[in-house]
Amino acid sequence: MLTLYTAIGSLKIKRDEMGNPVPAVINNRQEYGLSEHELVLWSCLAFQILQIYELEKAYAKRLADSGRPEGLSFSHYLNRLLLRGLIVKGDGLTGVDALYRLLGKLHIQPVTDHFSVRLFTCIQLYLEGKIKIRDFGRYLKKEKCDPMEETVLELAKATELTTAELLACVEQGAKAKNPKEVWDLLYEDTDATYESLADEAQLLHIQYPVLQAIGNLYLNKQISFQQF
Repeated sequence: MLTLYTAIGSLKIKRDEMGNPVPAVINNRQEYGLSEHELVLWSCLAFQILQIYELEKAYAKRLADSGRPEGLSFSHYLNRLLLRGLIVKGDGLTGVDALYRLLGKLHIQPVTDHFSVRLFTCIQLYLEGKIKIRDFGRYLKKEKCDPMEETVLELAKATELTTAELLACVEQGAKAKNPKEVWDLLYEDTDATYESLADEAQLLHIQYPVLQAIGNLYLNKQISFQQF
């Protein structure tokens, strides 16, 4: 059995009354405060999909690099974030099954791609010594999408969809220009919900490219996931 993990929501840095930065994750319009160790663990999975051993290794390295004390156990912080729904996991006998179980019920949120965000990221990486000035051009370029990724983005921008719903939309030929058509295709004359659709749907080989496109867009920071 293979288990995959990823992070939910988007990070927001607030200021307390003393002006100190306070990290919070926004999911389904709710704010969740994070401790320092929770933030380190959550950030290891932001725009990443990892197995447990990869996650624990990344957490230990990032914690050591930050100079923070070890705190409580890795499993303690992981279980807290799982319980609060800020980290999710999916199990499967194969990588594709595990990926679908991980993402199937999650709502897809397109990420606004601003040049200023990419520039800030470059400056941050440069100051950390991870890239050189000559690398800026490559990192400042907007990531190009293939046709399937463009289709996924167009549908996600047109109406709020889970991964399972989006897979069904592409399979049935729904168009992004007509959100009503999308919902009619999915739920007309049925009592199904996005959760039952994800549970009952059988992942087909023809849907693999769509699932791969969703995964690529997430890893390229062009979409994020919300859990309702």
